[in-house]
Amino acid sequence: MITGRQFPNWSTDSPEASRTPYNTFIRKQPMPLTAEQGYKTREEYSTIKEKAVCDAHGLQQIGGSQTKIDGQSDNKRASIKNASGSSTQVHLTTQKHFMKMLNISGNAAEFIKHFCGSGDYNYQGRDRRTTKQIDTEYVDAFKEFLNNNKRDVIDLIVKNGFDITHVIYNHISTKEYELTYQQIIDKLEDTEWKFLSGGIHLKNKQGKTYFHFQREGKRNPKNRYNVLWHIHLNLFV
Repeated sequence: MITGRQFPNWSTDSPEASRTPYNTFIRKQPMPLTAEQGYKTREEYSTIKEKAVCDAHGLQQIGGSQTKIDGQSDNKRASIKNASGSSTQVHLTTQKHFMKMLNISGNAAEFIKHFCGSGDYNYQGRDRRTTKQIDTEYVDAFKEFLNNNKRDVIDLIVKNGFDITHVIYNHISTKEYELTYQQIIDKLEDTEWKFLSGGIHLKNKQGKTYFHFQREGKRNPKNRYNVLWHIHLNLFV
C-alpha cells in the first residue's frame, strides 16, 4: 500500500516501454480493462488473494490505504505483492511528495518534472519527455542522486516509513516468492541504474531489472503525471 494516493497492488506493464518498428506494428496489444474490470481485479488482489497469502503464513491481514504492512504476526510484518506478470506496482505518489520525501531539488528535480510532465507541458505536441529527450545536465543530476541515495530510494518505495521485515511476491499463475527486507538490501550492492527511453531501471550485473521508475501515464490527467515504481520478479528468483 502507498501513503498519499493509494492503490491496491496490481500488475501493469510500462505503457511507454521501448518498441522496435517490428513489435510496434506486429505485436498484439492486450485490450485495456474497463473501469469496472479494473475495480474488480484490484478488489480481488487486495482482499481475497491477499487474505489467502496471510492465512498461509499465519499472518493477520492489515491492508488498507494507510500502511505498507499487509499482514503481520508477532515477529513478522509483510508487504504482499500480488502479481499476474513479471512486475507490479510497489509505490505511487505525486511528483511533489516524492521530491519532498527524498529532498530532491535543483537539476535532479527538473529531470522528474520533464520526465513525468504535466497538463500544461508541451514538447513537440507531447505532455512529457523521454529520458533521451531531456537535457543531459538534468539526466546526469538525477542519475547522481539515484547513485548517492539508492538505499533511501528503496526504503521509501518499499517501506515508506513502516517497519517492513518481509516482502512476499505472489505470482498468481506460478508460485509465491519471499525475501526478508535485509535480503533485498543485500541484493542492491551489485546493481546500477539504467536510463531507458520510458523508464529508469535498477538492474543487476546480468541485466535483470529489480525495480523501475516510470510516470503513471493514465489518460485521466489526475492520474497521468505521478511517480510510479514497480518491483520485479527478478529480485526474488
